[in-house]
Amino acid sequence: MRASWFFTLVFGTVACADSAPRATGEVGPWTAAAPLPTARANHCSTAVGDWVVVVGGNHSEMGGFVTTDEIHAAKLVDGVLGEWTLAGKTPSAVTECAATSDGEKLYLLGGIYEEDADRGKLWAASFEDGVLGNFASLGDLPMTSPTSIEASVRGGQLLLTDTHIPTDGDMTRTMKTSLPSLSWTEARWDFGFRAQAQYAFTDDNIYAIGGYRDPSQGTLPGVSIQSISTGEVRSLAPLPVAVGFGEAVAVDDWIFVVGGRSQVFNAPGSSDVYAAQILADGSLETWEPRGGLPMARTNHELALVGDYLVLTGGAAMGPGDATVLISQVRP
Repeated sequence: MRASWFFTLVFGTVACADSAPRATGEVGPWTAAAPLPTARANHCSTAVGDWVVVVGGNHSEMGGFVTTDEIHAAKLVDGVLGEWTLAGKTPSAVTECAATSDGEKLYLLGGIYEEDADRGKLWAASFEDGVLGNFASLGDLPMTSPTSIEASVRGGQLLLTDTHIPTDGDMTRTMKTSLPSLSWTEARWDFGFRAQAQYAFTDDNIYAIGGYRDPSQGTLPGVSIQSISTGEVRSLAPLPVAVGFGEAVAVDDWIFVVGGRSQVFNAPGSSDVYAAQILADGSLETWEPRGGLPMARTNHELALVGDYLVLTGGAAMGPGDATVLISQVRP
């Protein structure tokens, strides 16, 4: 009798590593979690292990805007978010930043800092059990635009997207470098300047979704894909709606787009959630609507923490509040 038959007949079917849960394209109900200690929009967030980390941002107060240097973290266990703790502070108060992690360090890129000397640098700090070490600059970033950027660490490489207005190059590009040393290379997208697009990263590709070029024309529905290894860019089927100022995330072989808005100025946020499956060549199946958010969101943040999406801050219209929503995306 062959060994595989023996284990099946005597001990029953043996679970294998491939039985780990994977996204199916469905999104579980969005449930409210403990609110952020500080209201914010235009912030950045990422996951470090089973912690969600929220960085900087601003909110409206007494007719003006207050920007924060606070970094808060909370641990997610079985879909339940623990208490928020003050993990540390940014070099100075910041908005419009990008954050990512390699599982041990928090990397902070771009953004508009209160202190000019803090701008344009790649900041890094250790993270352990909800506590950040001191930030250190790893060097200058190869960019002039501090906003409309996203970042991710994939396969030991730090990936950064940025965009440049027509009078400053009229381009959007991906910059990548190995870690911890910095040696940046560039791959340009084919659509020129594109602000407030939603980006999703997989191990092989980056997806650019929506955003805007001309504020008077509103946001766009277009979707493009760029190969991380070759820089090749292709256009894909657009979203059913135009969107910017929202969030996108790749989970296994699915892309999700959450919230955002259709106009650049004086427009309410959306509660829409869309999903599309990634095919073998990186292209996407048809975009399909999923269970919407319980409230409209724009200028928020979204992080994949384990099997859950964690949405923080943003607002229905204008910045910002302390909302935290959680949805299970892997069954």
